Amino acid sequence: SPATITIDKHTQFSSSVNGTSYVFCTSNSHTITVDDGNYIASGVELTQGIPLTFRYTANTSNTEQKFVLPNANTDTDSLTVTIQESTIDTNTAVYTKATDITTINSTSNVYFLSEDTSGQFRVDFGDGVLGRKPVTGNIVLLAALVTEGADVNGANTFSAAGSIGGYNEISVATSNAAVGGTDRETIDQIKFNAPKNYEAQNRAVTTDDYKSIIERDVSGLDSVSVWGGQDNDVPQYGKVFISAKPAGATSLSISQIAAIKSAVSSYNVLAITPEVVDPDIIDLVLSLTVKYDSRLTTLSSGRIAELVIDKIQSHKTNNLLKFGSIFRYSTFSKDIDATETSVINNLTTIRAKKGFIPSTTANNTYTVSFNNAIYNPSTTYDGAVSSTAFSFTDAAGTTYETCYFDDLNGVLRIYYLSGSDKIVLSDSAGIVTYSNGYISISSFKPNSFLGSTLDFTIQPAVNDLIPVRSQIFEISNTNITVTMQDDAGTGTTVTSTSSTGTVSSTTTGTSTGSSTVY
Repeated sequence: SPATITIDKHTQFSSSVNGTSYVFCTSNSHTITVDDGNYIASGVELTQGIPLTFRYTANTSNTEQKFVLPNANTDTDSLTVTIQESTIDTNTAVYTKATDITTINSTSNVYFLSEDTSGQFRVDFGDGVLGRKPVTGNIVLLAALVTEGADVNGANTFSAAGSIGGYNEISVATSNAAVGGTDRETIDQIKFNAPKNYEAQNRAVTTDDYKSIIERDVSGLDSVSVWGGQDNDVPQYGKVFISAKPAGATSLSISQIAAIKSAVSSYNVLAITPEVVDPDIIDLVLSLTVKYDSRLTTLSSGRIAELVIDKIQSHKTNNLLKFGSIFRYSTFSKDIDATETSVINNLTTIRAKKGFIPSTTANNTYTVSFNNAIYNPSTTYDGAVSSTAFSFTDAAGTTYETCYFDDLNGVLRIYYLSGSDKIVLSDSAGIVTYSNGYISISSFKPNSFLGSTLDFTIQPAVNDLIPVRSQIFEISNTNITVTMQDDAGTGTTVTSTSSTGTVSSTTTGTSTGSSTVY
């Protein structure tokens, strides 16, 4: 066997999402060596798309000649522009996208990218003053991937479409599912972003400059937030913080973090250090009582509940999932009432949930920030803060397998249940600041905890919730409970549970105005 084999750039792999097969390609070539009879490559990046090359012969006498990418779904980030001298002279030069005209002269191998009125991308070259001008007979080669946009996010199982280096037995282990696929910008998005890109003027001085540069140069991001270190909960001067939500995901991949850092490195002020952080996700836990009139619909209560859950997810997509998107109770409630003609009104209770990962080997201090006020009507109220379960050993060395956090008058406590009674193990586990939603945990070390995170849940002081900096509100189906209440008259009380709207019901009795829980 050869000592090395090469995985060529644009080697194709396939993956399926929701039953549809898509083509992925290697972003770069990789040369790998044999190791114990196997060729193993790590860190190979795949990009979704079919590679296409468009060939033009330059004719300077034709003033109407255009070099276009005829497919509207072309991934311009993957575009490679090459000019070959002629059909006889095969010498080539690779051209780069012009980003700063102050650095361009008459011999610069650059191209300019624009979009025409038909929605096609067009490549233009210099005029001999700003950039090298092609001559008649030059062969212009435009190579790029044609993609499927956001539909491919989540792809995580890949197989080679053909042999590599003459070998057909190829296995692929995925380190990260596909993220970052986005559909092309709408006209409204272009109108919104264009003035901000112009204002940035290729320098990163203000936070808006950083945001514009990242949105312009890094693809696959749904939303970007930038703030100065002086605005952090704990001020960090001399830093600028960048958070970005990838399309189809809630955390950034290693390559996306590297792309963001690379995008700002050329424009960054030397005295400022950029730091990239993941979005800070706050889950909203919703409990809805939806009143409807069964006489006004042919749908079952279970089907209406499914539609309510679908409406919640639609509201999330349209109104949340971006930095700075406020959860407005009245807008949400109005959307729920519009779910179906039989829906009369709804009453929704909102709680907010946020997780952290504590060490099980060392005592550490933690801060969980909701940045929204916590409901606390009196000094004796102990229902403002709750948590998921964890195992804990108290100061006397006794271990209790199922413990929880709660609060009383601004003090965080650890307790367990003996029957229905709370037995407090620690009445000084931390501090709860109700006015801003900060929970500070002091010297905490659980033995273990349920799930991947230990979660705090709070009752907000008001129903409109405002995210700050890197915070984004999320609503998952597992955090939705819908109770359907029929106001038509005498009916049957049916109790069932579901996180997706699928109904499993049992009759439990009769009442005036039936009530069904999903």
